[in-house]
Amino acid sequence: MKRKSGHEKTLELIKSTHEMTPEDALLALTECTKKGFSLASVKAVQFISKLDCLGVVDALLSVYSWAEEDAHKRDNLCNIRAEIVNALGEIDSNEISAAANKTLCKAARTVHITKVSAVPEDTAICLRANAALALAKTDPNSLYELLLLLHDKESDVRQAAARALSILGDVGAPPLLTVKLKFPEKENSDVLAECLESLIFLRPPYLMEVVKPFLDGADEYLAAITALALAENLREEVLDLLVETLENVHGETKEAVVVAISATRCNRAKQILLEFLKNPNTYIRRGAVKGIKSYLDDEIEEKLNTIYKFDTDEKVRQAAQMD
Repeated sequence: MKRKSGHEKTLELIKSTHEMTPEDALLALTECTKKGFSLASVKAVQFISKLDCLGVVDALLSVYSWAEEDAHKRDNLCNIRAEIVNALGEIDSNEISAAANKTLCKAARTVHITKVSAVPEDTAICLRANAALALAKTDPNSLYELLLLLHDKESDVRQAAARALSILGDVGAPPLLTVKLKFPEKENSDVLAECLESLIFLRPPYLMEVVKPFLDGADEYLAAITALALAENLREEVLDLLVETLENVHGETKEAVVVAISATRCNRAKQILLEFLKNPNTYIRRGAVKGIKSYLDDEIEEKLNTIYKFDTDEKVRQAAQMD
């Protein structure tokens, strides 16, 4: 019979804590995090975060300190600390101590260069990204830290910081996002998309001035993101704007804007989509077919069946097919 490894035994112990009292489970799981098995440590942190007892935050902070003390040996890939930061972000902010927020700020500034492969790399990217989101949820005074992360050298961190700013909801968040969008040169498209979604969610008074160039722009991905975010957040208020936008965009962007119109979830949108089912532009018809399904009733189903049988465009016919 094959002997179980230390990692396997630790995982078994972690799973067995379900049968313990929360207090006993907390002690056992904290010990499991420090046995030197990274994946088991992450699993133990996940179990700790789900416990309903006093001392959970203190236990997570003690494990963070332990991992940080000898990071290259204990948490070289930053997986343990990243999971702890994620867990802290999910805990009720009223239970988060000043020490916990201090740890999150430390995580937000951590750079850990190590030789994972042939080239040294920063393995703390996920740690900083998680810290951005956690700070936004737990510390209403974290705007400065998020500003720094919004200009991090790693795009994944900048993207997380942009999302975090919408969670934070501070009055200083929209100007930070606006600067990114007004001067987008060389910025990653995913970061710009997150900035657009966050700014639209926050709805500053100058919103349209900032986002309309992206809505009408040549970047199809950003135009689609902008259209959908506007529709989901401003609903019927932007319906006319989205219809007008169809005159300024081309190809698949037209389809994306029409689909976004369906996300306004209003009767006017339904009527517009019904008209678009007869539009000579195939991209508009495709979008209308996809969007109208969210208003599905017997009449619309009949129209879609007709389109499936007779439309001249194969992709329109495919989109009209009922599941």
